[in-house]
Amino acid sequence: MQLIDMQFYFYEPAFIHPIQTPKVQMTHRKTLFVKWTDDKGQTWFGECNAFDTAWYHDETISDVINVLKSWFEKVRGVEMTSYEAAQQCVATLDPYPAARATVIMALYQMFHNLESFHVPMTLTINGDFTQRMMRVDGVGRIKIKWTSQVMEQVQMLATMYPDIPISTDANQTLTMADIVTLKRLKPYLAFIEEPFESLNVEADYTAFPPIALDEHATSLAAIQSLVQNAHIQTVVLKPFRLGGIDRVLEAMKVLQDKGVRVVIGGMYECGLSRYFTAWLSQWSDYAGDVTPEGFYFEQDVTDNVGRLHDGQLYFEPPVVNQSLLSSL
Repeated sequence: MQLIDMQFYFYEPAFIHPIQTPKVQMTHRKTLFVKWTDDKGQTWFGECNAFDTAWYHDETISDVINVLKSWFEKVRGVEMTSYEAAQQCVATLDPYPAARATVIMALYQMFHNLESFHVPMTLTINGDFTQRMMRVDGVGRIKIKWTSQVMEQVQMLATMYPDIPISTDANQTLTMADIVTLKRLKPYLAFIEEPFESLNVEADYTAFPPIALDEHATSLAAIQSLVQNAHIQTVVLKPFRLGGIDRVLEAMKVLQDKGVRVVIGGMYECGLSRYFTAWLSQWSDYAGDVTPEGFYFEQDVTDNVGRLHDGQLYFEPPVVNQSLLSSL
């Protein structure tokens, strides 16, 4: 099998409720899709999780486009007889994990038959507490962004749903002014993602809720260094940061074998990427960042990818509706 063509597309759905994080507010999710065509005329899509700007990660959509253009000139027409051979073709993309993750998403589909499956959902609350808090049927975890009301909101959720794990995400923004609140949250949270800009393997985090790596989880080596701290024993693994679903599977096995808990992280994804986040979440220790169809966007590029069914989310193999995409 050979790749002979590559095309770029954009999709920019509006959020049903604007996303408010400690770092940015978003009303739309500009998303890059890449389509590859093989020598038999079959097409394969990858969805890029990078953003238009570097607010979250230094690899932006423009960076991914430029890197993939250069990479494709070197692999166009190269024979790939297996998934393992295809993985070798992306070796030069190791320094660009978002670009590599986009390619691997397509390459995996080339050599595997995708399956249907069920997973529990995570209820994600991003500045839309009153709109989201009552949608808890089938919820495996509640994730809430850090706001000035986080203490009151977490206490309310813990009282109403005592059996559902609650986590919060501070995006490395907490300071000394937040320490009192952070300590008060300890009895209620399963974990908090990245409270501080820096984490120290020698630091004493005993007074805080269990800490989960997120932004610092850039490689297996970086993760293994920090989880030597007994209070950092949960890791959020994101394919676009580690370099693809294959890298996440490798890291998950190593970490879980050492007793480190794993969560699969999403990035306000459209349906193609959301399928793979959910697929990986089947083997995680907490419900992954998996949202139901229609949770973020009124219209997605796929159908039947994350519908609530028998108390869980049901995923069918995704088919991208190319008519909704805008060619670059």
